[in-house]
Amino acid sequence: MEVGTRLDMHKLRYGASTIKNYKGFIIQFDEFCKAKRKRFDFGDIDLKFYDDFVAWFTAKDYSINTIGRHVKELKIIMRAAREEGLHDNGLIESRKFRVLTADVENIYLTESEIRAIADLDLSNDKHKDIARDVFLVGCYTAQRFSDYSTINEGNIRTLESGQRVIDLKQQKTGNHVVIPIRPELQSILDKYENRLPKSYEQKVNKFIKEVAREAGITEKIEVSYVENGEKKMHLVDKCDLVKTHTARRSGATNMYLAGIPTIAIMKITGHKTEKEFMKYIKITEEQTAMELMNHPYFSGK
Repeated sequence: MEVGTRLDMHKLRYGASTIKNYKGFIIQFDEFCKAKRKRFDFGDIDLKFYDDFVAWFTAKDYSINTIGRHVKELKIIMRAAREEGLHDNGLIESRKFRVLTADVENIYLTESEIRAIADLDLSNDKHKDIARDVFLVGCYTAQRFSDYSTINEGNIRTLESGQRVIDLKQQKTGNHVVIPIRPELQSILDKYENRLPKSYEQKVNKFIKEVAREAGITEKIEVSYVENGEKKMHLVDKCDLVKTHTARRSGATNMYLAGIPTIAIMKITGHKTEKEFMKYIKITEEQTAMELMNHPYFSGK
């Protein structure tokens, strides 16, 4: 993956975050082997292995989604190895060999919260200033960090109509997307002369939480976590849940709430199906009710 001799299903090179996840899997798998005092081969990956693997992670208080990610990576490796003729073990396809998932409180920021972040004077803190600006580009484009953090003059063009757009190929999927540049985004591009400063996801994640707190985004959010195999709930400040991917989710959600047709937003985000897109955005029951109130059926108009 790192040198490009193994490509993904789209025949593209794997992203840095994907490679990082597989390296993490290798570390965890090796630790599991040491704990069990056994080297597991392809033929050993059965339902007993699955139960032991999940129980081992659970005993370490890993979250359900982290356990699920490692099981998913194991299944991908097993399938690839089987396709390459290294084994004929099909037990990973059993319904019992499932990838565990749990709902995560994937928040989004409202337009007013995004404005509060944009209005902060961070001129005395270069790191926060850059993190804030790069994050806002994600909010205005609804792209992944790997795409919105590297926008430069080569991605910017002007249509015959005079509308300036960002034109890029998404790194993860290879999808070609064209995003209109709204005035707030143009201001950021002007600030950096159409080339965003180099940023690292880990650092942006750290600073954007601090920036969101300074912007007063401290609403209490109930989140779930796993402790000793039990699902529990606790309250955290909304700012502490903000991360680089929040920008993409916020952009997509706010476009939807602004009344932009779903199919048009999907052309920007790269989602393939409306079902997939509707699961991705964050629309509360109250927002759905407000939308319905404007419908002739409920308003009586």
